[in-house]
Amino acid sequence: MKSILALILSITLAVFTADSIAGGERAYFAKDKEELYGTWINMDYLSRPSQKIVFNSDGTGGNSSQADSNELTWKFKSLITGKWTDPEGNIMYKRHWVGDWGEEGYSLLKISNSGNTLEFVFDRYKYPNKIDPKHPFYRKYTRK
Repeated sequence: MKSILALILSITLAVFTADSIAGGERAYFAKDKEELYGTWINMDYLSRPSQKIVFNSDGTGGNSSQADSNELTWKFKSLITGKWTDPEGNIMYKRHWVGDWGEEGYSLLKISNSGNTLEFVFDRYKYPNKIDPKHPFYRKYTRK
């Protein structure tokens, strides 16, 4: 049983690594303290998109339609697959996620060089190439 689990984990790691290398990037192993971790809010969002999103260091997290709620309505597990700093000093992440509501997707995230603003775009089939505020799955939050 341990051999099968080790094989599955190895294949998963190889797939993520191959995807990163194919995109011209090195694979990234997330640290215990990443700038992404924590609670982010946007009070202008009424329900959908969610007012609150939480990223935990263990790869779990979730969203809540109300920023003051401690209950996460939609939960996800995610893997940070890439991290770099852009020329303006913003921190960029690539993230692959799976939600408990049955969807899977890929995100490109940007934390402003001040560390207070998170912007991201997600897609259900591939990593987005850029953060575009006109994209239908663009989101913007501030650190709580």
